[in-house]
This record gives sequence, structure tokens and C-alpha cells, in this order.
Amino acid sequence: MSVEGISRVPDAPRPAAPTVMPAGPGAAAGLLADLDVLTSRLRDWPGALYQLSEGQLGGFVATMVGLVSRAESLAAVATTEAVTRGVVANSTATDAGGWVGACVAESEGVAEPAVCRRIGSVATGCADPRNRVVADALAAGVVTVHCARVALREVPKVLPVIPGAERDEVLCWYLALSHTGTRTLRDLSARIIGRFAPEVLVAQEEHQQACETLTWADLPNGLTRLTADLSTGHAAVIKHAIQALSAPRSDGNTADAAADPTPSAAPSAPGAVTERDTRTPSKRRADALTELAEVAARLLDGDRSHSSGTVGGSAKIVITLDRQTLIDQLSAAGHLPGIGRTINGDLLDAGTLRRMACDADLIPAVLGGESEPLDVGRTKRLFTGGLRTAIIHRDRHCTFPGCDRPPDWCDAHHITPWWAGGQTTLSNAALLCARHHTIVHRDLLTANVTTTGVTWDLTPGLMPGRPDVAGRGAA
Repeated sequence: MSVEGISRVPDAPRPAAPTVMPAGPGAAAGLLADLDVLTSRLRDWPGALYQLSEGQLGGFVATMVGLVSRAESLAAVATTEAVTRGVVANSTATDAGGWVGACVAESEGVAEPAVCRRIGSVATGCADPRNRVVADALAAGVVTVHCARVALREVPKVLPVIPGAERDEVLCWYLALSHTGTRTLRDLSARIIGRFAPEVLVAQEEHQQACETLTWADLPNGLTRLTADLSTGHAAVIKHAIQALSAPRSDGNTADAAADPTPSAAPSAPGAVTERDTRTPSKRRADALTELAEVAARLLDGDRSHSSGTVGGSAKIVITLDRQTLIDQLSAAGHLPGIGRTINGDLLDAGTLRRMACDADLIPAVLGGESEPLDVGRTKRLFTGGLRTAIIHRDRHCTFPGCDRPPDWCDAHHITPWWAGGQTTLSNAALLCARHHTIVHRDLLTANVTTTGVTWDLTPGLMPGRPDVAGRGAA
């Protein structure tokens, strides 16, 4: 099996973990005693946390998070054992998830029902001998229960469309993405289907569009609730337009803005500050939807004027297609093989993208053979047009470690600052949200840029040059 053009996927599937060897006689009794000691010691920690240094606090949190993940994996492995032995079938629980919940309740523990269901679902799947590679990976602690659950759900969908693929190999491709979220794992499914069976995606989109609904209802508090069920393609258009208009703005009319000014990531003048947007994310999205409707209504009435910063120039869909998809001829079934991605990460079949591309406000971003965007740098300070599109394709979101704020919320930052001779090119650019743009200039950070992403060096003071106050706002 060859998975081509899959962004953010390792070069190879995760190697199969070795099967865990049975422990010697009496080992379980000793381990249970150790577990009781560990549980008891964990109860003592809250009263001692104040004694930890700042560095020790971070290490403690990392250890606890690792324990949570490992403990959930072991719970899934133990539940698999219970399923295999018939313990679950002989209980009064309706399924493995219910059995896990009953065990937790009996021990007077606390667990979210969703966690119990996830553990039970994975255990049921791992009890199937065909999924031994997943069970071994969980036992070895190299994958999360969440990743295992998605892999067990997604692989049966893609196996029928991949010629000559083996189940274990496909499972290992998904397990290699254990460090990612659900969206990336599902993206892998969409890209595989788009590569080998694009007609499936077309049929899915057509079926979804036939089932679309939009309703609204008046609530007792006087508000109106809108509820929409949209196809993947239509939702991508709506989400991107709202996202483009819902980034936090400077707003001097908000109640708390004057009391809590936040320095701008790129002030227009030395010492300038802007005031924090106090609207919640949900409120910003509601305002964006209203603004879209108002602009559309004016256009329908023949009034094509709009205020600066509204839909006219910012709410465009950027579609990314690899070069081969563009040059391939239509297949006999009438479907273009391959798949494209909007800058918000929505994966759409090529046919849907070609229909969307009839809109004059859509921007195509064509990739080379290695899925690398063309460097379209100009001798200008600002990253605009095609160059910003290329940066967005590569970075996808704020590149600062741990941040995933979307492109519409981000500035394009010069790694080597403009005032220090840095060029406005793809290799000298990185997306940064306002918060992390400020931090990068505050701590004078630098980064390494490759064709696939940006890696930040968080050592303070390594930014090239000695910026003055005005220079810090220039990037």
C-alpha cells in the first residue's frame, strides 16, 4: 500500500509492536499491591504541589498526563481480556462499555460515560483476532485508546477501495498518527478514498446535499436558534467565510476593553496599543454570520458597497490541489481522481472543488510533485496574495508549539526580520497568531523553516539583529 500526498503523515506505518509475553506466576498479586500504593500516594499529591518549583510543576503535569494515557490503554487491554474470557457476556451489562462503567461505579470511582464507552468499544474491537496489531500496540503503550478507536472504525471503510492492501498494514498507518487528533485520522481516510475511489466521495457529497436542512426556532428567552445540517462541501464554504470574519478585532466599545489593553502583535507606531476584543468566540461567529447575511442582502438589492474589512476581500476559499490531480484526465466514470483541501482543513473530492472553482473568489493553490507550494515571493515587505496562500498551505495554523489558531487569525512573520535584511519569501515565513507573534518579538525567538513546516527554537535572544521598538512591529 502506498499512501501518496497525505499531509502530516509519517514516511512509513508504525512498526507492529511485539506481543507481550506472559508474566511469571504470582506477578499479578505483587503488581496489584504496587497499584494500591500508587493510588494512595496520588491522594497525597494535592497538598504537596505548592512545594514544587516551576520546572517541577511542568514535569509533574507531563507525568500525570502520560499516566492518564497509559492507564486508559491498560484499562482497554484488561477489558479485552474480560471480553475474551466471557466475563462481559456473563455480566448484566449490555456491552463492554457498560461493564467498564459498572466496574467504576462498584469501586466508587468517577469516570465520564464517554470514556467508559471508548474503552469498551476498543476492547471489543481488540478481542477480534484480526485486530491483534492494535491490541499489541495498546499493551506496549505506543498508541492511545482514542487513536485505536478511530483506526478500528476507519479501516473497514477504506480497505475495500485499496487494491492489494493488508489489514495490518493499513491499521499501522493509522496507529502512526496516535499523536494527532480525530480530524487528522479521518482526513487520512478521506485522502485514501479520494486517491483510490473518488466516486465514493462524490456519492457521499451528493447524498449529504440531499439530506441538508436549515431550521430555526424561537427560544423562551427571546433568542432564535438556527440549526443547520450541511454537506461537507457546503459546510466548508460557510465555515471558512465565518472563520474569516470572526477573528478577534480591536474594539474600543466593549465594556472591559479599556480596563485590559493588550499590546498589538504589530502596532502601527512605536508604543501603540490596541484594546482587547471582549466578545466570546461564539459571539464573534454569530456577528460574522449576521455580517455575511447583511452583505448578501445588499448585493441582492443591487447595493454592492460594503465597509472596509468585510466580506469583499477576506472571505475567500483557498483550494489546494496537487499538480497531478489538475493534469489528469477525467476517468471513465467521469470523476477526477484525488482530493483537495481548503485552508481550514476540509477535505473535498476533486469534482466538488472543480465546481466550486467556477466562483471568481476562489483561489487555486497548485502544488508540485512533492506537495510543496511554489515560492512566489516578491520584493515586498508584506506577505500577500499567492505567497500568503503558499504559507497557509504549508503551516495550516499558528506555528508556535501547542497553538492551532486558524490562518485567518494569524500574521505572516519574517523569521529573519525585514529590518534585518530578511526576504519576503516562503522560506523566511511562518504563521503566528497575535499572541504568539507578540511573544516571538518579546523573547527574540527564531525558527527553522523547511518545505513541510516550521520548528521554533524557544531559546530567547536568537532572532537575527538587534531590533528597536519600531523594528519589532515591522514583521
